[in-house]
Amino acid sequence: MPARTYSSARERILDAAERLLASRGVNQLTIEAVITEARISKGGFFHHFATKDALLTAVLDRLSARVSDDSAKRAARDPEPRGARLRAQIALAFDADKRETAAPRALLLALIEAVSAQPAVARHAGELNAEAFARDAAEDIPEGRAIAIQFALDGFWFSQALGTAALTEGQLRALRDALLALAQPEAGAGRRPRRPRASKKGGSA
Repeated sequence: MPARTYSSARERILDAAERLLASRGVNQLTIEAVITEARISKGGFFHHFATKDALLTAVLDRLSARVSDDSAKRAARDPEPRGARLRAQIALAFDADKRETAAPRALLLALIEAVSAQPAVARHAGELNAEAFARDAAEDIPEGRAIAIQFALDGFWFSQALGTAALTEGQLRALRDALLALAQPEAGAGRRPRRPRASKKGGSA
């Protein structure tokens, strides 16, 4: 397999941090370990990340961006644009190949530790969730349902990563279909009546 080429030192650092998080967990993640894994100088690291919290926040952002990019590609094929990204997010969680999700799930477990131990990372995770709730509500998904779906997806990913829920194929399909049904826009929403045109002053009757 050819060696990977990096577009930037920052990307190299983030890849190294992800590998260490997935293999060792957040408690064993140190700046020195990342520098060694990335094969970069200490000055090169601090040029991009001032603290460990800044690094973990960037890892969380990149994981979120991956999910967002994959969801956007799926959403582009949805004939109903309202709620398309949320439905794509659901499909991605249930339809992705196990090999494709193994690393993200291991990384997710490490980030759970990071969120519980690092207040700055926890605040940032909350901001990302709030953005998702607002996005879905703006696309005519009732707010309560949008929040319930996001929490259900979080719980699904956590249970799969921890191995605490051994669902059958039928149960997985049932859960997937139930969430997709909830992710439909509210009937009649988004179809607001047109305002009547204001008459021009001085116009004929």
